[in-house]
Amino acid sequence: MLPALLIVLCVVLRVVPHPPNFAPVGATAVFAGRTLKPWMALSLIIAAMLVGDVILASLHGYPPVSLVTPFVYGGFFVQALLGRALRSTKGGAVGAALGGSIAFFALSNLGVWAARSLYPHTAAGLGACYVAALPFLGGTLLGDLVWTLILSAAYRPMAARLESRPLWVPVSTKELAAV
Repeated sequence: MLPALLIVLCVVLRVVPHPPNFAPVGATAVFAGRTLKPWMALSLIIAAMLVGDVILASLHGYPPVSLVTPFVYGGFFVQALLGRALRSTKGGAVGAALGGSIAFFALSNLGVWAARSLYPHTAAGLGACYVAALPFLGGTLLGDLVWTLILSAAYRPMAARLESRPLWVPVSTKELAAV
């Protein structure tokens, strides 16, 4: 049940108007990594992103998948893996959100530089790509942090009610208490 709710939340809040990069996708990846088995967390990210990409592409008239897509999805995979690695560390959710935001920034913009012709394929071009993307980093950091805190706070009451569902609660609520 939780994976389906996370997919819906991700898609809806990614598609509705929001400040640039302030969608809960990165936070959902961190949260999924903290609470789900790794294969399920990565599957959830792929499902949420694909559904959102198809909807956004149809609304805005661009292809739902491009050569940049693996880099973007890879950034979210790193966020899930950080969430998993730091799940029993005090402040691990915050660390995964912030570290994951930086990893997403690095990977997604590497993809833009490598797969598109917007920048020369030189070290200077890569630097220019990262510099041009800096205005979006603040929204990513803030959005991932805020949404991670919201999801973590909402999880405890939900987990208490649904803890008997073995597919989506491989982590105890005590482990997540150290947000």
